[in-house]
Amino acid sequence: MMQAQQARAQNLKRWREQRLHEETLPSGLAVVIRDVDLASIVIEGSIPNTLIDVITQDAFQQLSEEQAGAKLMAEHKTDFNTLLFELIKASLVEPAIGEKSDDQHILYSELTFEDKMFIFNFMNREAQSLRPFRDKPEKFSEGS
Repeated sequence: MMQAQQARAQNLKRWREQRLHEETLPSGLAVVIRDVDLASIVIEGSIPNTLIDVITQDAFQQLSEEQAGAKLMAEHKTDFNTLLFELIKASLVEPAIGEKSDDQHILYSELTFEDKMFIFNFMNREAQSLRPFRDKPEKFSEGS
C-alpha cells in the first residue's frame, strides 16, 4: 500500500515537472513558466466574452501572430490586457505575479509588453505550430 502511494506521488511530481519550462524573457529575466490551458481560464470566467468571440472566429484564426496581436491591441486593448494578466498570473511560476514586488514576486506592471507577448505566444505555441497546416489549401488530384 505504501509503495502504491509513493508511486502515485512520483507520478504526480513527474506530471507537474513536465509542464514546467525554463525560459528567458526578451528583457533578460529568467523565468519558470507552467503550461496552462487557455480554455480552462476562459471557462473559469476571467476572460471577457467579447474577446472570446473575437479569438474564436475563423477569420481571426487565419491571421498571423503579428496581425492577431495588432488587431487585439487596436480593437480590444482592455479585454486583451485582461486576458494577458490572467494567462500570465496562471503560468508564471518563478517569479510569481504578486501584489507587491519582493524576492519571489514580480508585479504584472513590471513586465514589458514584449515579455507579456513572449509568454502569450509561448502558451499558444502548439496552436501556432498548426497554423501553417491550416493556411495551406487542400489539393486533391483529379479522379479522387
